[in-house]
Amino acid sequence: MKSPILSISRLQVVVEGKKVISDLDLEVAVGQVVAITGANGSGKSSLAQAIMGDERYRVADPPDGEASSSKVTFEGKDLLAMSIDERAKAGIFVAWQNPITIPGVSVFSLSKSSFEARGYKIDKLTEFKTRLEEIARDVGLSKEHITRGVNEGFSGGEKKRLELLQLLLIKPKLAILDEIDSGLDGDGLKIVGKLVAQMKLKGTAFILITHNKKLLEEISVDKIFEMKYGKLSTRS
Repeated sequence: MKSPILSISRLQVVVEGKKVISDLDLEVAVGQVVAITGANGSGKSSLAQAIMGDERYRVADPPDGEASSSKVTFEGKDLLAMSIDERAKAGIFVAWQNPITIPGVSVFSLSKSSFEARGYKIDKLTEFKTRLEEIARDVGLSKEHITRGVNEGFSGGEKKRLELLQLLLIKPKLAILDEIDSGLDGDGLKIVGKLVAQMKLKGTAFILITHNKKLLEEISVDKIFEMKYGKLSTRS
């Protein structure tokens, strides 16, 4: 196994006084695809929120009498000490289960900001726009989608395709896809499978949060875990 890009040890997460992640261990290597399945409310999305640094998802102290505490590293660095912006710039990307609508902010503007926040430079806006249009086509969107407000009037499937556009554009080191299959038809699932395969070859690691067997059939998954009551167990 390649060296882990993400290493989680004894992670405990609390939301509004309720423990949602309990004593969780997980390692994801460079270019590895890990799937996490489980019932709704089992803690899958909470794990994604905690990795990305949502302040509502507080990393908890260990139980009384235990010296060991939650530890999360990304490329060997303390992830818990990083802000959300620092985590994004370091190369962590999350495609959320319910993408938000941002009226008045165009897809082009958001894409430009995300691209630059990742540390990339834009030499010519015309070239960037052309590249964005190419990616839009690859994920099943049109040029017209780029000029619209983020997710304004988008169908469920179009919202997920926009997440895929952002993923291809910023080329993260670790991508967490939270129910990316929701709202996608068969062609959309094939696009996800092709995209993951291409990016995996270039070293991107993936955490797929899903319970869609059809999606797992489209993707070569290295490990499958099941989440129950905030804990992971290995399925394969």
